[in-house]
Amino acid sequence: MKYPNSKDNAIRTSIGDFPLPKRLKLRGGKLLARLFPRRAAKIDRNPFDQALGRLDRLIRNGLYARAFETGDFRRLRHFLSHYWTTEARRFHQGWSHRFEEMFLKHDVEVIAHLEELMDGDAKGVRFSCLYEIGCGGGQVLDYLRQRLKKIPSFVGIDIGEDQIASNEETYDDPSISFRAADAVKWLPQNASQNCIMLTNGGVLEYFLKEEVELIFSHVATLAPAAIALIETIGSNHDLENQPSSYVYARELAFSHNYPELLRNAGFEILHQSERAGNVSDGGGRWLRILAWKPNP
Repeated sequence: MKYPNSKDNAIRTSIGDFPLPKRLKLRGGKLLARLFPRRAAKIDRNPFDQALGRLDRLIRNGLYARAFETGDFRRLRHFLSHYWTTEARRFHQGWSHRFEEMFLKHDVEVIAHLEELMDGDAKGVRFSCLYEIGCGGGQVLDYLRQRLKKIPSFVGIDIGEDQIASNEETYDDPSISFRAADAVKWLPQNASQNCIMLTNGGVLEYFLKEEVELIFSHVATLAPAAIALIETIGSNHDLENQPSSYVYARELAFSHNYPELLRNAGFEILHQSERAGNVSDGGGRWLRILAWKPNP
């Protein structure tokens, strides 16, 4: 399968793997970070402060380059988390069409397979809740509330506090609720037995591999449980021979081998398919998975 913008969405192992314009920004930013160390330290604490000027943004590229070259994935995770904490609502307002153009048009097939599971292998299991990590504006969660009527509770989790506050004003059905939280910390403390976990539109790419492992392994302890994923991965990530996670794409997120991680956590993969991206989602490679873990 050919993936649009495949070079832009490829995994990276060195600065030389990036397209030339990004390469220049990363290398130039490194030089500026050395020339302005105090300024760089301030940017490092708040990398997506709205007051940042052009010079600051170039230095931010240098901080990304430094973290990438030293393998400091936690620092990259910090940058990604800060972006979503500060920019989530603006992003989702600008991409409000994603629900129709991406989920309903291309990825809703995962929900059809989930329904098959609920009518087949999981028949008789009373799923207590569906948790969506990175729920954004809540459209997918509300759609699922209306479609999966056997599930009594739907919870959306997102680190964007402004977005969650907006969702709480928008949706007033008692079966749907929202939490402003980091799912890595929130799920182990709050998720209930017999649950379904969902991500849509590329969410776990902003989590470290060990964090994804923690989430999957915890959901496995709540079996019977299901995990439904709609995630983007590196266009050249060989899922058969590359079990590791890699930095990828322009924003230096993480391409994880989701089938491998799910199997390692004890899940059986019931459905796995891929599609090429399009204009609506920035191109690249999209992976759709439904995994299931019955009673131990």
